[in-house]
Amino acid sequence: MRTPPVLRPSRTRAWCERMFVAVERLVTALLYPYGLLRQRWGRRPAVPILMYHQVSRPVDGATFGDCVSPERFELQVRAIQNAGYRVIPLQSLVRAMRQSPPPALARCVVITFDDGFRDQFRNAYPVLRRHGLPATFFLIAGYLGTDSLFPHLAPAGAHTDAPEAWLPLTWDQARAMAQHGMDIGSHTVWHRSLGCLPLEEARREVEQSREILEQRLGHPVKFFAYPFGSRAYGDFTPAIADLLRQAGYGGACTTVVGTSGPGVDAFALRRIPMEEADGAFRVRCKLVGAYDWVGRIKNAWQRLVPREDRVDAGLVLRATPDEG
Repeated sequence: MRTPPVLRPSRTRAWCERMFVAVERLVTALLYPYGLLRQRWGRRPAVPILMYHQVSRPVDGATFGDCVSPERFELQVRAIQNAGYRVIPLQSLVRAMRQSPPPALARCVVITFDDGFRDQFRNAYPVLRRHGLPATFFLIAGYLGTDSLFPHLAPAGAHTDAPEAWLPLTWDQARAMAQHGMDIGSHTVWHRSLGCLPLEEARREVEQSREILEQRLGHPVKFFAYPFGSRAYGDFTPAIADLLRQAGYGGACTTVVGTSGPGVDAFALRRIPMEEADGAFRVRCKLVGAYDWVGRIKNAWQRLVPREDRVDAGLVLRATPDEG
């Protein structure tokens, strides 16, 4: 894996990040009319795969910054429906991408959740059921049914008291979602960057996570989400994608920003991160592709700036969690 040049964290870096957030919101809003026109001109549609993590309140001392409150999540779901979009399962999108010619995908959207927090069960799952919407939940098999905060969320060496909503799903909660129409995907056993591991160890993460989930939930696991999911940082590579194909997965999601559709590698699906600041208009911007340009900027930034994520923070628990 290529090591990016070192750019030390500094006040300049923090200032650049704050400035980009402000500029990004303006540029994305200005691109919205173009996105609408492109959609209406009949351009081959690309489908936004929305990416959520916590659906609750932020926690002091934790490093995750993409919490969406329950109220905001409900607003975003309504914004999707009011914009005339149809929420489809991830499997339907991947199947359509492989057909020639591809079926109509205009005004379709996919909803996904990473990690498997209890707040997803308590705050997002009821909204999805009430509106009759499908979603895919990518779960970290080694932590399900435990009462431990995911190590990659807390500062190294620090102890963070997490509310119950931020803890991993119980097995009963995961099983209930699987039994009521939600798709379950794998997010490895221990949430480590596969690109940082020897290939055989990455193979075990890929294969064992699927085996654990299928055995404990009685639900087929067809899709995968790469932990951290950056191409620039090497979290997924063609060799790792081959491991997924050999293990029987049908596709995999990244954290690369953008929409996905015909012509996109099913094992490198791009997604759109959802944030607390996303009101109804900003949701529409993201749906029509006005936010996609951020993907190129993010990729360039990651090639210059060393990551701060704890990509090797797993392996603190056994891979056979107790029944919850």
